[in-house]
Amino acid sequence: MTSDMKCKIEGELVEFERALAHFLTPTHRKDDPVWQAARYSTLSGGKRVRPRLLFMTCRLFSDNLPQEAMAFAAAIEMIHTYSLIHDDLPAMDDDDFRRGQPACHRQFGEATAILAGDLLLNRAFETASASCVKSGRLEAVSALWWMATMAGGEGMILGQSLDLAMDGRSRKGEMRRQMSSAAAPEKDDITSIELVREMVALKTGCLIRAAVGAGARLSGASSDDRAQLDRFASSLGLLFQIRDDILDVISDREMLGKTVGKDARDQKKTYVTVLGEERARQALAEAACDAEKALDALETKGHKTDELRAYTRALTNRIT
Repeated sequence: MTSDMKCKIEGELVEFERALAHFLTPTHRKDDPVWQAARYSTLSGGKRVRPRLLFMTCRLFSDNLPQEAMAFAAAIEMIHTYSLIHDDLPAMDDDDFRRGQPACHRQFGEATAILAGDLLLNRAFETASASCVKSGRLEAVSALWWMATMAGGEGMILGQSLDLAMDGRSRKGEMRRQMSSAAAPEKDDITSIELVREMVALKTGCLIRAAVGAGARLSGASSDDRAQLDRFASSLGLLFQIRDDILDVISDREMLGKTVGKDARDQKKTYVTVLGEERARQALAEAACDAEKALDALETKGHKTDELRAYTRALTNRIT
């Protein structure tokens, strides 16, 4: 990668942060607590994995980003942040810290945090759909559909439901979801690694697939290229969550920016708690290998995958 391209990529990320702040600035009542809470959680940093992946995918097909890319990247980051706000709530994963600061509900109260999550989800679709209306491109409409599908009741939200069902904590006054015999093996549906993999593919993998798939659609990628990219994104989502499960055991709150050791404490079913750390690391290596194979297939068709490869390796070995 040339120095000029590196500067261009860094400039896009700076532009993204400006755009995200702009999209999260209302025309009225800017000081309302729900807007403050939404901005507090979204603009507090984070790895910006999904926007980066969307931009990288677009660059497989052109040096210049499609006109809707910035809006879609912001929308996916809003959806991701809303999911984190809700996930941190006491009724769900119950975490007091996120991105190195008090979780949204700790800073603003539970009611405002719930509304802030609702705001971000709706703002995401306002932002992305407005870019579709402006450009009038069918490729953008296709990307909007893909993003909505990945974030919805057959995607990320279903994964969150499975995650709650595998939470070992007793939830007073809450109906525990009963897993059907069709959803998991009869012998032990709670500890089945196949069920954990399904949950991860939905809860974590779907938004990564959303980012990569939206980038591919905005760029006019062929159906074959979209299929390979979806295979890559699915493997990347799996390795990202397995690495997260490992970091919950080996990291600390200052480094990770959120509470560690919660999975074992809450008897959650993760790759580490079900398989153990060593076998979880093996699963991580296998997922990374699958991601590389998908990129190999894209490279044989003439696409330059160096940027995605380097980022995959960075995520595989990340410490935060």
